[in-house]
Amino acid sequence: MSSSAAGPVPTTLGEEVLLLSLDDSTGEARSPLRTPYAIAAAALLERALADGPDGAALPDDAEKWINEQRDGEYQRALRGLLDKGLVREEKRRLLLVFRTTVHPEADGTVEAALRGRLAAVALEGSEPDHRTAALITLLHHADLRELAFPDLDEEQSAAVERRMTEIAERHWADPALRRMAETAAATSAALTAATTAATVVIITAVT
Repeated sequence: MSSSAAGPVPTTLGEEVLLLSLDDSTGEARSPLRTPYAIAAAALLERALADGPDGAALPDDAEKWINEQRDGEYQRALRGLLDKGLVREEKRRLLLVFRTTVHPEADGTVEAALRGRLAAVALEGSEPDHRTAALITLLHHADLRELAFPDLDEEQSAAVERRMTEIAERHWADPALRRMAETAAATSAALTAATTAATVVIITAVT
């Protein structure tokens, strides 16, 4: 399935994070350590948006859930993009020996609309709806701003960071939903930082 005259293909927050992270041409994932945590956090926020923060079936320990479910939620988001025809799966060889799987773009219309929506808010000052504000909150707290805005100069980057910070901190009209967004995103950021630090230690130890 792909977007058509019937309307854009609906996507989850996790699918949107993943779509932004995949290189359109090579299909390789950018920020592969941070993205799975952000996608898992997005799954929790998706529940809160759908059912309300009081009605959503959310785990008591969000950090533990995100840590344990990050791989499963990543695969769920990837399967969603494949099923919707937004990316395709390709098998490749590296150095004629190692096999790898990549997911280049198959239908760019949804990602283009997504990036346009984010640009309208972060670059042009438009007011976001709840879903766009949720995605911006996740990208901001997970330090994944470059996925949405990879080609900005220094001045533009600073302006986008200020705008995303403003949205993450002040947009939410529902205090409980805002707390859920902040908790999910901040947990994603904390777990990502811990994983990155551990990876650096391992690499240092073996080199």
